[in-house]
Amino acid sequence: MGRWAPPEIVADALRGDEDAADRLVSAVWPRCSRLAATIVGDWSLAQDAAQEACVILHRNIRGLRNVAAFDAWMYRIVLRAASRVRRVHVPFEQLAEHCAGVDVAVSLDVWRALATLPPKLRTVVVLFYFDALTSEEIAAILRVPHATVRTRLLRARDRLRGLLRDYDDTYVPVLEVNPNAI
Repeated sequence: MGRWAPPEIVADALRGDEDAADRLVSAVWPRCSRLAATIVGDWSLAQDAAQEACVILHRNIRGLRNVAAFDAWMYRIVLRAASRVRRVHVPFEQLAEHCAGVDVAVSLDVWRALATLPPKLRTVVVLFYFDALTSEEIAAILRVPHATVRTRLLRARDRLRGLLRDYDDTYVPVLEVNPNAI
């Protein structure tokens, strides 16, 4: 699992250092907004979700028990904040301008296909493909069994293949996966 922030900043913030807490919020902001954008689908609403997550982080960092738990804890905070914002239907078209190096038409179709997935399936797809987390890491973050994550990934892939079957797989990296990697 990728690090949200340097462990020493997290440790200082846990001890109550306000400057460290501010540095921690600055360190996690880019990743918060990117993850929220992939869940919410609207860049400006994703910024609201990321801001909410950072406020929660700043308020509750001292309640975290140890530095090692920070990354999974932060994922849960951002996912919950983004899910709250996502409850209102949001068009995924606005994200296309933020997808560098990808054919915009294909990108829009992928985002539209992701938008049709139920939130539980969309979340595992985003964490697995966009954040490059393992299924074990996703299971820990979502607090579900590893087999549940694998099942959700398989169901999501099946649905996405059906929705995106007209595209060559070379243009749709979401569908390219080694089944043994799960």
